[in-house]
Amino acid sequence: MKNQWTANLTGMVQVKVMGLGPERFLNECMRKGIPLKNVKKNGPNSISFTIDLKDYKRIRNIPRKKEYKVYFIGRQGLPFEIRRAWKHFGFVIGLVGFLVVLFLLSNMVWRIDVKGASPEIEYKLRKDLHSLGVKTGVSQFSLPKLQTIQKKLQDDNPSITWIGVQLKGTTFHFEVVEKHLPKPDRKIRPRHIVAKEEAVITSMFVEKGKPLVTTNDYVKRGQVLVSGIIGTEDHPIIVPAVGKVIGEVWREEIVSIPLNTKFTVLTGEKKKRYYIGTSQSKIKFWGFDKNKFKAFQTEDNKYQFKFLKWKLPIYFTKKTIHESEDIVRTYTKAEAINVGKQTGRNDLMDKLSQDAKILQEKVLHESLDNGKVNLRIYYKVLEDITKTKTIVQGD
Repeated sequence: MKNQWTANLTGMVQVKVMGLGPERFLNECMRKGIPLKNVKKNGPNSISFTIDLKDYKRIRNIPRKKEYKVYFIGRQGLPFEIRRAWKHFGFVIGLVGFLVVLFLLSNMVWRIDVKGASPEIEYKLRKDLHSLGVKTGVSQFSLPKLQTIQKKLQDDNPSITWIGVQLKGTTFHFEVVEKHLPKPDRKIRPRHIVAKEEAVITSMFVEKGKPLVTTNDYVKRGQVLVSGIIGTEDHPIIVPAVGKVIGEVWREEIVSIPLNTKFTVLTGEKKKRYYIGTSQSKIKFWGFDKNKFKAFQTEDNKYQFKFLKWKLPIYFTKKTIHESEDIVRTYTKAEAINVGKQTGRNDLMDKLSQDAKILQEKVLHESLDNGKVNLRIYYKVLEDITKTKTIVQGD
């Protein structure tokens, strides 16, 4: 089967010998070392066979007897197909050009649909997409990964809860879910305002309810700050307490900072490789220079070719090789303490509300153990200390 496939690729010629003793011509061919294929005896004085195109000139140079004649009756294989196609060169070029243009157009972006977004959000999204290179008429090969586009849009648009990204054919589909703040309850149940932790009150604002504490009071966790029961003992009125109480709270953070930290960074140098092939194998067609990076990280972007609405089993892969290096960051003990203080402050602010403030910080204890500086830091924080407690029957 393999020899037949190779022969079709290089070309074959069919030969017919007619007359008296055609076997003598076959013997001459064998003596010249010309391989014969598909030898058939068509009658008492007729034999046909096939030779490779490269042996055509050799067989013509063999002397022939007058008793028989040699005829070349057929040609087959790729060289003859190309010769026939050359006669229709214009048509072939037009057909190939049409298919190439159609293929290129099938791998471009011709439409961008955004669903579920308000006009303001949709305008902002389309503007962000344009900056990412996602626009009509651009080749899909040059676009970032869908995951990268999705993450970038969500990071740049905090008013979006979720956004789905799909590429179907030549159309990008974006499905948006916007954030909707819950509507406030029209009717608030009767409640107290209590302290959620120990604190010293610095300021109070009571809109509704009866204050039970005042500025500079020390309060414990769970203590009622603003009561939802007003009026007199004989005629109490139960209301939902509304207000805000700011107090000084004490917090503590434990931080460990290593003096020596090893991590990997990218130098900015990179090389690109381009491949084309199937999911099982691929062939490099660009980027043959040798990778001289001692340490590196690779990033692969794979794109599947499409033709009209069909996905082809052929992939285009762009491989980026980023040079990397391992470095060791070294701190002195004083530098590690400063970094630890900043780390502790950042960790604490992540736990606090946006309007909270750190008034004071103090390192209660520091130690150096196993190459790490360990800090125990005390903070005085100004924040809202309130939470609500529903009034139940019997309060």
